[in-house]
Amino acid sequence: MTHAASSIFLTNGRIYRSAWDEAPADSIVVSDGRVIWTGAADAAPAADEIIDLNGATVIPGLTDAHIHLFAIAHARLQVPVTPRDASAVDAVLALLVKRAGDIPTDKWVLGAGLDENGLVEHRLPTRAEIDAAIPDHPVLIRRFCGHVAVVNSKALELLDIDDSIADPEGGTFGRTADGLLDGCAKESAAELIFRAAPPMDRDELVAALRATVVDSARMGLVAAVEAAVGFTVGFDDEFAIWNELRKGGAVPMRLGFMNQLDPDEAAERELAPTQDADWQSMSLKYFADGIVGARTAAVSEDYADTPSRGFFMREEAELQRVIGEAHAAGWQVAVHCCGDRASNCIIEAYEKAQAANPRADMRHRIEHYFVPPEDGLARMKALGALVVTQPSFLTRMRRSIAGAFGARADRCYPARSVIDAGVTYIASSDAPTGSWSPWDGIGDAVGRASDGGAAIGPGEAVSAREAIHSYTVGGAIAMKQEQWRGTLMPGMAADLIALDRDPFTSDAASLKSMQVLLTITRGAVVHDAMSQRSEWRPAAHSA
Repeated sequence: MTHAASSIFLTNGRIYRSAWDEAPADSIVVSDGRVIWTGAADAAPAADEIIDLNGATVIPGLTDAHIHLFAIAHARLQVPVTPRDASAVDAVLALLVKRAGDIPTDKWVLGAGLDENGLVEHRLPTRAEIDAAIPDHPVLIRRFCGHVAVVNSKALELLDIDDSIADPEGGTFGRTADGLLDGCAKESAAELIFRAAPPMDRDELVAALRATVVDSARMGLVAAVEAAVGFTVGFDDEFAIWNELRKGGAVPMRLGFMNQLDPDEAAERELAPTQDADWQSMSLKYFADGIVGARTAAVSEDYADTPSRGFFMREEAELQRVIGEAHAAGWQVAVHCCGDRASNCIIEAYEKAQAANPRADMRHRIEHYFVPPEDGLARMKALGALVVTQPSFLTRMRRSIAGAFGARADRCYPARSVIDAGVTYIASSDAPTGSWSPWDGIGDAVGRASDGGAAIGPGEAVSAREAIHSYTVGGAIAMKQEQWRGTLMPGMAADLIALDRDPFTSDAASLKSMQVLLTITRGAVVHDAMSQRSEWRPAAHSA
């Protein structure tokens, strides 16, 4: 729902103009998409409409600087096989068997959201197990991270993949002890499978994508950056679907896009960096390494439970060359780096790119920064680069983090040290891998997943104000929009949310259960769980 008025007076609340505001106002007036006044109700200028906040707390709207909205929408059209639905491999298979019984054998059974850490066996289903349960339908399961695929024999047959296939650069096919494919594919091998699978209905995807954006606004998001157009089903198909959404009318959020393209591929499509306020496309996205959950992140020490140090998705010199070209072409560069070896490589790439083609305010990004490299933050500060992290991973990947790093786990996902080093710290979700709700991320930034056991790296905890700042001003900084949005000072964008409690006096658990009562984007109500609007009475509140 979108409700627009040329001016709105919100009163009887606690209005924080920023995360650092220690003297909140009780009222705010927005007009034509901007904040025009904050203060005491009896001094408010006239407005067309009144909203009684009934004691609610208002803060600037949140930005998720790294989320996969397309992947969330894509998953909505598949069988959900998360641990909430299944506690064992057999239960996962039962969900897929039910779906197979409802469709013809020439249709694919698609599952999404699987996390083996939530299953009692702590492993993914195997090709043999799926074959035994569903022999006649092709089956494709996407792990919740999007970096791992699991398929059965029928799917491999239709994709023309057999046991003789070699591992592609930057990926692996899982194999049994006798060298046969076990149905699991990681990184670029998984990408090969995802790209080759039959496409979903475009109209259904557009509808699911719009619903996903609307639901995000209900969580308090006024802006988001799609963190790799092309990651889920390929760039051209995803780009076309996003454009279909755009043609369908205004969406209740400001959107930014990272394009998963090399610079020459972007040029072939006549794409150039743009900084549109509502539909921004100024970033190119790359994957340096894999993920911790699959033990494919490029680290400098062996994993505690695996004699491996992960790998790069493409040859390091080639990756640095492409980043240099993107930098020279004026793009903001964002790179997925989980391991410290990967982050070192990308920081070096940014240094080389800047030395060769100096640019002011480039704001290149490292996504995740899971395992921080030595001296990485000092170099990041010198570059003006950003750390974009996902604190809800601390909860979602608790078991995996402990298994991968043991006593070294406290170094994972730094926050306090990032801020103390003077580097811009930006929290985000990476949903559907992390929790979609920004409040889970804010709570975990504060509590370091202490509600599920001992805090992970308690010395890296931040305050509620710092966490919320990272989602308000921090998110705007990631999109180069902090000059006109991210706070509620007069003249700034009227992007705000009303909450059921004061987040600055809340502990980590309470932050995670925060309820968003109202979302206003561009001065228009796009989510309203309050229903407290009434007609504006000019005589009661006039300047």
